[in-house]
Amino acid sequence: MRLVFLAALAKTLHEVTIGLDLAEQLADAGVESHFVVNPYNEEQLRAARLPHTLVEPELGADVRQVVHRVVKEFRADAVVLVDYLAHWMTFKVGYRTDPWFVEDLGLPVIPLDLYDLENTSRRVEILGTTMEVDDNLTRMPVQLLPVPMNRPQVTASGRGLPYRANRTLAPLTAAARRETRACLGLPGGARLLMVPTLPWQQLMQVHAAPPTRELAARLPRLLAGYLGRLPRDTHFLMTGPLFEGFAELLPADRVHHRPACTAAEYHRLLAAGDAVFAFHLPGYALERAVLADVPGLLAVNNHPVDGPRDADRLGGAFAGGTTDRVRDWLADYPGPLPDFHMWPLRWNEVLRPLLEANPFTETLLRAEILDENALVAGLERVLYDEAERDRLAAARAAYRDAVHALPDTAHTFTEAAHRLGLG
Repeated sequence: MRLVFLAALAKTLHEVTIGLDLAEQLADAGVESHFVVNPYNEEQLRAARLPHTLVEPELGADVRQVVHRVVKEFRADAVVLVDYLAHWMTFKVGYRTDPWFVEDLGLPVIPLDLYDLENTSRRVEILGTTMEVDDNLTRMPVQLLPVPMNRPQVTASGRGLPYRANRTLAPLTAAARRETRACLGLPGGARLLMVPTLPWQQLMQVHAAPPTRELAARLPRLLAGYLGRLPRDTHFLMTGPLFEGFAELLPADRVHHRPACTAAEYHRLLAAGDAVFAFHLPGYALERAVLADVPGLLAVNNHPVDGPRDADRLGGAFAGGTTDRVRDWLADYPGPLPDFHMWPLRWNEVLRPLLEANPFTETLLRAEILDENALVAGLERVLYDEAERDRLAAARAAYRDAVHALPDTAHTFTEAAHRLGLG
């Protein structure tokens, strides 16, 4: 069987990594793959030594002809959408063309659904505007659900088939871990906290609607104040853009900035850390951390604040109340502060349900972004509290066992292919 993988989203490693992993797992079963990707991800394809075609939004609707040519020349049997939602967003917003030209190629279409959209919502925020993702997914015979972050069990209609999204990422050896930390210049006994950010989050400071621009610009300064409270032997690994607040408020000798790195370098740096702090979903670093056996903390905001009355009520929502730093930050915030899961966007209707009754959430700590004391205490626990670290390690091991108990990925894919009439 020959598959064309469409993964044209730019400025992130996540989708292409998931697509590549699936292609590599299926290669053992004799499946050949060709990728269509943005130049941002070309290194990943070169490293994997897989054939690929590069496309950019400047192509506009002409991207259809490029994909048609690839499908024809590669003699593809099916098209795989690496992240259904990202496919829709990339072609509708980035290329300004109908994403469903893929249904006119005369081939079965197999979507990967990273958000279990059948059981959540299709309402998302794009550049500060709320939009509804097309419902084509609900009419497709089958979807593949990568685990993590999806639940490892079949839900709802049964059209979504969970599968193991990675079989190769593992903890570093002690020697490789020491070498990586030495290359960062970490002193002995230091604790390393990875804080991942993404280029598109920086673009939101310029290209999004004003409320989203404000959130993109202002939140890092608040979080930098939190991080500054951690013990003095805490070092910070910033992967992605170094936002203004982080650059100004954290001690330069303890900040290790990697604005860009290959997927292999990213995984190595992640596995060399002591914990991950993420404040947006989907959490690529958090997903990989479970496999690399590194603890993580996820912080989101479930408390919208629209004026002083909401800010006053906020203190009663947290055991320790709100700190002066948070009160001052809110007082200076222009306009309402939204609740959000995918900073600086919201995506609450998609991501809240995805986290519910999902064993993935047991592998990490969760905190409210506006609850400074609880968030800082949580970071200290995942970095320094051996009892907490042991508890989370046991949860990660149990989750990995559940993932490993899934059927072989080639078997799951064969089931999906049969539903589409493919041999």
